[in-house]
Amino acid sequence: PGISAGQSFGVQYDPAALAVASANMPGQPSAPPQASVLQNPQHGARTSGFGFLNQALGTAQQALTQANEVVAAKTGKKAEEWVQEAKAQAHAKTVNLRTQISSQMESALASVDNSKVSALLDSAMAAKLLDGKNAPASVRRAADQVASRQLQEAIASEDPRRLKGALIAANRLNATHLPEFAAAAQTYQKVKKLPPGWDVSKMVLHRQGDKMVAKTDIEDPAVLAKFQRLLDITHRKVYTRDRMGDAVPERLQLLKVHVVTNDDLWANYMARREWVRRDLEADPAGFERYNVQTTDTLEDSVADGGEAAESIAETLAAEFGEPLRKDINETFLFHGTTKQAADSITTSDFRVNLAGTNAGTLYGRGVYFAENGSKSDEYTRPDTHNLRYMLLCRTLLGRAYYLDQKDADPRACEEACLRGKFHSVLGDRKKARGTFREFIVFDEEQVYPNYILVYKRVEPKLDPARTLTVQVPLGAAPGMILQVTAPNGQTLQVVVPAGCAVGQTFSMQY
Repeated sequence: PGISAGQSFGVQYDPAALAVASANMPGQPSAPPQASVLQNPQHGARTSGFGFLNQALGTAQQALTQANEVVAAKTGKKAEEWVQEAKAQAHAKTVNLRTQISSQMESALASVDNSKVSALLDSAMAAKLLDGKNAPASVRRAADQVASRQLQEAIASEDPRRLKGALIAANRLNATHLPEFAAAAQTYQKVKKLPPGWDVSKMVLHRQGDKMVAKTDIEDPAVLAKFQRLLDITHRKVYTRDRMGDAVPERLQLLKVHVVTNDDLWANYMARREWVRRDLEADPAGFERYNVQTTDTLEDSVADGGEAAESIAETLAAEFGEPLRKDINETFLFHGTTKQAADSITTSDFRVNLAGTNAGTLYGRGVYFAENGSKSDEYTRPDTHNLRYMLLCRTLLGRAYYLDQKDADPRACEEACLRGKFHSVLGDRKKARGTFREFIVFDEEQVYPNYILVYKRVEPKLDPARTLTVQVPLGAAPGMILQVTAPNGQTLQVVVPAGCAVGQTFSMQY
């Protein structure tokens, strides 16, 4: 199911099928099999269930018989015997290659022929002789020597590019056990000015492509409780049309938090932070310090006597290794997204050219953030396990372009930040319409995606007076947006939930 013409899928087959391909076309790669739709000879329709299975089994048995006949004709052996011999020959070649490389490596090491050693190491890696703990002793010794030399030279240079290259090369050579590896990681951390709590070794081991990045689970229950508290005290049960008919959750229940350490994104962010600081120092006119619910203690957030947002933000920033600069409006803000997008953003950064594809462009084509978890929750989409993903980001607001009118000019917002003196936009929809404040930046380097929050919604009990039952019309599918009319005449937009087919109904609150 789900496979269309031109797409491919994997199958398991009897080894005899391989024998047919090899016997018919010795030395030639076999072409991908061309499949055809099995038809029911009586009705001309696709067969299904046990009828399809029986027909497929009959076809498979026929192919197996043909395979045995071809192998016997070409080799004089049974298919099983031919396959076993082929496996034995492949194993013998591997053992022979291992012996040859090991012997040549001993000679190259003895003659201190570094170019020959490097060439043999390339061959050893291609043959996967460095994988696991059973690498030939001479190959293991050569890998350690090459990695050690490269790491020492990189440490002496204090060049971040050489250090990064040497660390990655050592990882490829399975030489991360060397003391020079730890020393190079520390040097890289120093020259790149990374926070002291970062585990650079883990970033090397878990790199994605050329990105040195680690996304580590937070295990401490006390720290996890701080994130849950931040979600709770910023939660406002206010409905906006961006919910597309979904009810406002009773609360957001945190399940996991991944802390993100990404050296390239951090370096870009810190450079931009310093630029914003100097810009405000040179021209402080128009700068105003804004209190934000995720970072400051507001009266309505501490009524229950629990820990305040200011304390939580200070603790998280300190544990990460870099305090927040409130004097330039550096703060934590939420960004709702999907599982796939959360992984992409924390690896490669936000993409301003795609901004607004999910949240809209009321204030221009920028990246949108919120101080309320319940606002950012509007833009999340559940994964196959009904889990949702939200980023908690360090965000540089700097000199904010403040707007509190109901309607904004998106081009004017862009102009103020991209060509004017402002660094961000603060759209006060809370004042204008009683909903939420929104924060927008137009430079992705003003954001560092610090944490990935994994959570689920705790749905409220349905209020019958505000509940509308919607029937999925013809042509609609899960994820599609429908326009419906409520009993009070209000026009609403709703999203067809996952699992709802044409003719089925679902309930929504408005």
